Amino acid sequence: MQETQIRLASLAKTATIDEEIVVGKDVLELVAGAMYADPLTVYREYIQNAADAIDEARAGGTQLSCSDPHVLISLDHSERTVRIRDIGAGVRNADFVRRLTAVGASGKRGTTQRGFRGVGRLSGLGYCQELVFRSRSKGDSKIKELCWDGRGLREHLRDPKFTGSLADLIRTIAKVTTLTDDGTFPAHFFEVEMRKVVRIKNDLLMNEGEIRAYLAQVAPVPFDPKFKFGDEIRKHLREVGLSEPINIELNDDQGVIYHRATNQVQTGKNATVSFTGVQFHRLVNSGGDLLACGWMLEHGYVGAMPRGSGQGGLRLRTRDVQIGDAHILAPLFVEQRFSSWSVGEFHVLHPKIVPNGRRDEFEHSAAYTELQDELRRLTGELAQTIRSRSDERQRSKRLALAIAYAENWLDIAQRKTLHETIRRAAVEQAITHAKAVEKYCAKMTPSAASLRAAEQIRANIKRLADNFEKRKRDAAKSAGASRRGTTRSALAAVNAILSSTIHSQKAIPMAERVLAAMEGRLKEKA
Repeated sequence: MQETQIRLASLAKTATIDEEIVVGKDVLELVAGAMYADPLTVYREYIQNAADAIDEARAGGTQLSCSDPHVLISLDHSERTVRIRDIGAGVRNADFVRRLTAVGASGKRGTTQRGFRGVGRLSGLGYCQELVFRSRSKGDSKIKELCWDGRGLREHLRDPKFTGSLADLIRTIAKVTTLTDDGTFPAHFFEVEMRKVVRIKNDLLMNEGEIRAYLAQVAPVPFDPKFKFGDEIRKHLREVGLSEPINIELNDDQGVIYHRATNQVQTGKNATVSFTGVQFHRLVNSGGDLLACGWMLEHGYVGAMPRGSGQGGLRLRTRDVQIGDAHILAPLFVEQRFSSWSVGEFHVLHPKIVPNGRRDEFEHSAAYTELQDELRRLTGELAQTIRSRSDERQRSKRLALAIAYAENWLDIAQRKTLHETIRRAAVEQAITHAKAVEKYCAKMTPSAASLRAAEQIRANIKRLADNFEKRKRDAAKSAGASRRGTTRSALAAVNAILSSTIHSQKAIPMAERVLAAMEGRLKEKA
């Protein structure tokens, strides 16, 4: 067998492919919407291209206002049109057609820019009848426009008679126009216009609230000025070379879109979780290479962040654009439910950790495996913190309950209308719960109020116990001690009754009847 394989290998001849390589029309369907499950992804694709253009303009010396919008999203509901315009570097007239008709041939690969596959710009084709690009850069007097016929694309994809190549299809459905500046266009810009947007998932693509919420999650936008940790986090991100955020506005009079981070989260009708601090992390591999940096907000870890709050989960971002969703790191947690208890983001910085085509995960690589190992270690520490905080809360609850029980029994012990045996037994019950208070205090760092309560309990127990002992000694000296005095058997019986229930008010009448029976008073009353 081995000899046969060697002989076959020696006869094999390798050659380049001389046949024509065919790239069919259906490739365009894959990049025009089929790649993405969430329709709102088109906004992420266009915003990340806008962010690259704005970074390019900044690098070229263009001064952009910190207060004016860098990207404006305009929705026209009557015409069912969406226009996304940025004031970035724009595309030179001379390069416009070549760049905007290229498929999978982006010049960004290998650079620090966000988009690099050259397919994201066509994602809107799957959701509108016409997709229009317009642009010019500094020095261009004209505006170039390229219109893609989305309806025509779908018709040709369904038509078995159209057998042209991908290039033939693009020439059929895309038309270029040169526009004269009428004074309404900026000196440098790029805009995408989706005409006759389709209705999908309750008209998601035309819903300003949904668009705002989505971009607050994924886009490279600034923190809300009211977010108290925003400046500290932004300073940390500048130190590792991340670009400044961009101002994005919608024509809904609601102002700039801010990052999702907030100071507190509503977790119930009358309950909120407040963030008390921020932790920073730099994750490196065994060779000392920086893989990612990130931040996590500190809080009490009382439970998961509500799904609707948009806060839960450790997120991953590349060049400040979110990759995947809030649960991308959930598989790295020992208990996946803990993923939604955390709040934070990690910015991937290693050049060999690259998002996949859908940008819902990263391509498999040795560097990404190293990052996952570091994140797994971090999530393990976080799980320990969550369990520790949970144990601490349980001890605090038990401490508060023990204090309440002790105080309740001391209150009963001070009621002079009760039989002295019941009052003595109440003191002994208070002593039992006071010991529990001491035990819980030794296992945790109790609050000042709990410490004061524990000290008061000890003082009251000592005072009452001393008083009962004094009366006991006085009664022993008196030849005619009261029949309502305390005997050892009566005290044991009452203690058994009082310790059998947490409802003291139900136990006291029963104890009274038992004592009356033991003293023969029920018979006398009869």
